[in-house]
Amino acid sequence: RFDLNVASGIIHTLKEYNASEIIIGLHHKTTMVDSFWGTIAENLLKGTYRQIMIIKYLIPPNTLRRMVVAIPPKAEYEIGFFKWVERLCRMGTRLGCRVHFFAPANTWRYIQGYIYEKHRTMRSGYTELEDWNDLPSLTKHVNYDHLLVIVTARRGFVSYQPSFERLSSQISKHFAENSLVIVYPDQHGDPQEISSFSEPRHHNESQQHYENMLHRIYKWVKKN
Repeated sequence: RFDLNVASGIIHTLKEYNASEIIIGLHHKTTMVDSFWGTIAENLLKGTYRQIMIIKYLIPPNTLRRMVVAIPPKAEYEIGFFKWVERLCRMGTRLGCRVHFFAPANTWRYIQGYIYEKHRTMRSGYTELEDWNDLPSLTKHVNYDHLLVIVTARRGFVSYQPSFERLSSQISKHFAENSLVIVYPDQHGDPQEISSFSEPRHHNESQQHYENMLHRIYKWVKKN
């Protein structure tokens, strides 16, 4: 396949093989005018609403001792919520490290319910993150042998925060010496298919699975 640029080639391959997500390394900024995320990542975020994970490891993954996960308000309303929760739970289990979530109380209840149903043996913890603007305060909770995971969202979706525009500068200033994963969750459709606030035309199998899971977790949350 021949494409005009790397990002369009990745997106075409993603669709051709119906891949579930894209995992790329964090761009290495080389000049003052170079963007933090890099052109490829920025074009991928504009070109697909599939889950994208941007990763920077400073130490080998198998030496990580802890995962610290920062989650914005309303993250539980995104279509890809349980997908990234599952990915992080699997990572924590395989690496044998504790996963500590910093999240609003409402969001944590859904994560807690999912862990109870799917990953009861995983070591996990929770601290309430009342204000997303307090993200820099996590510096005192993240050490050199920890993996910081920041869950974000694309502009225009329910969990998007205006402060996400400062995320690159916050990472550069406060977390430059930390291993890092930035998660952009699955969101409805593809950019070229979105039209105002119309309902999706149909539900596919993964959407039905998501709704079933959400129903079970909702029942668990109500009961507890």
